[in-house]
Amino acid sequence: MHPRRMRRAIVAAFVLAAIVTASAAAGRIPQAKSLRTCAAAGPYWPTMSLAITGTNAWIGCKEQRKLVRIDLRSGRAAATIPLDGAAIAVTSGANALWALDDLQTLYRIDPARARITKRIALGTAAAYNLWFGAGSVWTADDQGARVVRVSPTRNAVTARIPVGEGPADIAFAGGRALVIDHRDRTLFAVDVATNRSTKLATLGGDAPERLAVLAGSLWVTGRGTQLFQVDPATGKTRRTIDIRGTGIDVVSADGALWIPVRTATVDATGFPTMTALRRVTTGGRVTTPATASGRVDVHGLVAAAGAVWIADTTGGALYRIAT
Repeated sequence: MHPRRMRRAIVAAFVLAAIVTASAAAGRIPQAKSLRTCAAAGPYWPTMSLAITGTNAWIGCKEQRKLVRIDLRSGRAAATIPLDGAAIAVTSGANALWALDDLQTLYRIDPARARITKRIALGTAAAYNLWFGAGSVWTADDQGARVVRVSPTRNAVTARIPVGEGPADIAFAGGRALVIDHRDRTLFAVDVATNRSTKLATLGGDAPERLAVLAGSLWVTGRGTQLFQVDPATGKTRRTIDIRGTGIDVVSADGALWIPVRTATVDATGFPTMTALRRVTTGGRVTTPATASGRVDVHGLVAAAGAVWIADTTGGALYRIAT
């Protein structure tokens, strides 16, 4: 779930209790190997706080205002990079690491030296999440109904592109950046050569907000939403697959989709607390490679090195599920 004030008055007491509980006893995934990392993420929850580069994992530690590099061979924290604000997203691309804080600053980081080399002011109202594609870094301006494109060559914003209300995720296919907007459920295509955006469709579900590209299709899920198979050229929904829960996030690995799901009760709160990890083939077969025992919050989902990785920065764990 991206940071917003939805149902704040209703769930405030539960939020505080949950944070205290999570710090005392983190949840676990019995089928996964796990490493300890930063905890107590707190509201509002980050959704892309994990990047994998080679044998290292980079975790955005929101409340501690830092990035931590974990050596996946030893399981130990190998470096720490302090940020000016709360760390809410991290990604990699163009031989660099990129981090975003709640002060609307984008950081370029040399991953080998674990040092910040550039701070870029985004000029956004509420940027969250980061993606790398089409040779650029992208972020969503949640309150501005646009996505922002940053050139790693110039280390500067090169385009502010209007899309729908509440851009939440971006996927890249066929020379376009596909953008899903969770508030009005619209799907936009941005021509990466011209930065011109076109509305493709309005999708179903409550709040479709997560995307993956696999086998020539765009796959969409989110709060109050099952799994949609969508034509990336037209935005037409080809079919809906019941994933026995609603999707928190989605990633493709080993020729299939991997989707952490939550219950309807948790979905109503907006919390990213998973009950299970589903594997969905392009033919629509749904299996469950892993389940949660105790509380597991999904703050980052990455497929890399023959595994699916889940960062839980409420409970303080990085999970590895072999694909």
